[in-house]
Amino acid sequence: MPLSDTEIWAELTTGRLVIDPPPTAERVGSSSIDLLLHSDILVLRPSPGVIVDPSKKLEIMRILRRHGDPKDLAIGPYPFERGEFVIARTLERVRLPNHLAARIEGKSSLARLGLSVHQTAPTVLAGFEGTLTLEMHNIGPFGVMLSAGMPIAQLIIEHLGLPATKGYQGQFQAQG
Repeated sequence: MPLSDTEIWAELTTGRLVIDPPPTAERVGSSSIDLLLHSDILVLRPSPGVIVDPSKKLEIMRILRRHGDPKDLAIGPYPFERGEFVIARTLERVRLPNHLAARIEGKSSLARLGLSVHQTAPTVLAGFEGTLTLEMHNIGPFGVMLSAGMPIAQLIIEHLGLPATKGYQGQFQAQG
């Protein structure tokens, strides 16, 4: 069950849930927290003939960096064109305790422009710590300007029935 704003503030205040930098009151909604876009993005270019075999143990980010162009939004905004695919991350580092999990979801205002912020990967497992990676695709009819620090997604925190016996220990732990 998603946490309400009252429960979110309680988890933040006790330090069990950590979001750094901490959200402002304006960014905590009735049952979610707005997350901001980090200045570093990776624009993936089409790579005809490149075949990736996900059945093999892969260093995914190494593959993506080899086929992408880094952009720094601190220098200026990026016009995210229709059809492009971008790997980005949140400005915030998140640390979830073993009794909380989360989902990262798009913002409806951006979704109405055709901007998808995750490709079927919204789950943030209990025990995760790090920045959240965004797999962004512009499927809308026109370009969308991306700027560092813009509200890009929302985090919905969920309480587990019982705490996880072990927190997330996967390849993306402590990323960012």
